[in-house]
Amino acid sequence: MKSSGKHILIVDDNLKNLQVTAKLLKEKNYLISLAQSGKSALLQLQQYPPDLILLDIMMPEMDGLEVCRKIKGDEKHKEIPVIFLTAKNETIDVVEGFNVGGVDYISKPFKREELLIRVKNHLELANSKKKIIEMNKTRDKLYSIIAHDIRSPLSNISMVIQAISDKIISTDSEDFTEIINGLSDSTQHTLTLLGNLLKWTELQSDSITLSPTTLSVYPIIVDCVNLLKANAESKDIIINLNIQESTSAYFDELSIHTVFRNLLANAIKFTSSNGEINISSTENTEFVRISVKDNGTGIKEDVLEKIFKKHEPHTTPGTNKEQGTGLGLFVVKDFIAKNNGILHIKSKLGEGTEIIVSLPIEENK
Repeated sequence: MKSSGKHILIVDDNLKNLQVTAKLLKEKNYLISLAQSGKSALLQLQQYPPDLILLDIMMPEMDGLEVCRKIKGDEKHKEIPVIFLTAKNETIDVVEGFNVGGVDYISKPFKREELLIRVKNHLELANSKKKIIEMNKTRDKLYSIIAHDIRSPLSNISMVIQAISDKIISTDSEDFTEIINGLSDSTQHTLTLLGNLLKWTELQSDSITLSPTTLSVYPIIVDCVNLLKANAESKDIIINLNIQESTSAYFDELSIHTVFRNLLANAIKFTSSNGEINISSTENTEFVRISVKDNGTGIKEDVLEKIFKKHEPHTTPGTNKEQGTGLGLFVVKDFIAKNNGILHIKSKLGEGTEIIVSLPIEENK
C-alpha cells in the first residue's frame, strides 16, 4: 500500500503513543507532524495545514473533542478529516466525537493494518470530496463567464434588430447593406465565441487537454479586437494595434484567445470615453511579450492583492457602470500558467494599467 506523500498531524499527550503511530505511518511515506497538546495542534494547523488529523480524545487542558470543535469552526480548515484515537473504555465519547465533526475513530491499542487502512480510506474520501467541491466551483465560474462574455455581442445584435424593427434604421437607406453585413459579422463572432466557451467548459472539466503549437499571435489579437470593437466604439475608445503579423509563439489557441479577449474587455471597461488602448509586442530568444496598455482608471493595490495573492474573485463597475463577474483575471492567470507563460501587471491609480503576457517561443522540453 503506497502513499501519495500526504501530510498527517498526530495529536496525543502521550509521547510513546506519538512515536509508535508516527513510525507506522512514516513507513508508508506519509509526512508526519506531532503535537502533544490541543493548543500546539491548533497552532501547527495554522502554520502547516495537514491532509488528515489523528486526534486523541483524553488530553489535559483541552481535550480532543474541544480541539475538533475549534477545527470545524474554522472556515479554512473545517474540511480536514479528523479521526479520533480513543481507549476502549472511552468509546462513549465517540458519539460526541461524531457530533463535533469527527469522521471515524480508532480504539487504542490499535492494530497496524487497521490504522493504515482507515487513514488511507479517509484520505481518499477527503480527496474525492475536495474534487467535487472544486468541480462545483468550476461549474459556477463557467456559467458566470459564459453569461458575461456573450452578453455584450448579443446586446449589440439585439439593438440593431430593434432599430430596424422600429424603423429607426431604414431598409431603403444607403448604408443598410453595410449594417446588415455588420450584423452578420457580429452574429458570426458570437457563434465563434460561444463555441470557444463551450470548448473551454470541456477544458475546465478535464474532458480535453490543451493543444499547444507554434502559432501567429496577430490573428488572435485581431479577432479579439473585432469581437469587442462595438464596445470600444460605444465609448469612443481608440485601439492601436502594433504587432507584426509574423510574431509567433508556442501556445494553445483556445485558451490564449480567452486570455486576450478578457484583457481587452477589461481595458475597454476601465477606460473612459475618448480613451486609448495600445496593444504591442516585443520578443527575445525565449519569449514573445504582448502588452495591453490603457489610460484608464488603474487598479487599486488591494484589489491586485485579492486577485493574485489571496485568490479571491473581485469585481468593480467600469467607467460606464459596466458590470462584470470578477472572474476575468482568474481565467487569464489560470490559462497563462497552463501555457507556461508569465503574467506581469503595471498599474497606477488614475493613470491606467499595462498587462504584459509573455508566451514561450518554443516548447519547453
